[in-house]
Amino acid sequence: MAISLTAPTGSLVTFRIAKISAVVLLTALITAASLLMIGPQIMVIAPLALVAGIVFAVCRSFWSLVCFGYPLTFALVSAWVGYWEMPGYERTGAFSFSIVLGLVGVGLIATGLWQVLLGRADKPAGG
Repeated sequence: MAISLTAPTGSLVTFRIAKISAVVLLTALITAASLLMIGPQIMVIAPLALVAGIVFAVCRSFWSLVCFGYPLTFALVSAWVGYWEMPGYERTGAFSFSIVLGLVGVGLIATGLWQVLLGRADKPAGG
């Protein structure tokens, strides 16, 4: 495998815009996929994501953040269902807790994807 010491083609701004777009799109898709956990399949999906997160954490990969964040996004689904099914639910502590927990999951997913996607190209040389 040859290592190139030449400057990358294209601008860094274009690369950053593409990376930001990819992270936002994938984060939205993964967060929307938390709808798949409605029902008994959560008993398979959540433990599988947590085990995968542990495996990636042992391998020191930022994919672990994505795997740990995915089950937490179900809290947003829980808040959404509660909002539409129970009058006044949006004024409860449980609603606030669900929103915060879900947003933590979204943050973990976005951080993990930011570090993983094309991670080496935007780091300074020699660092």
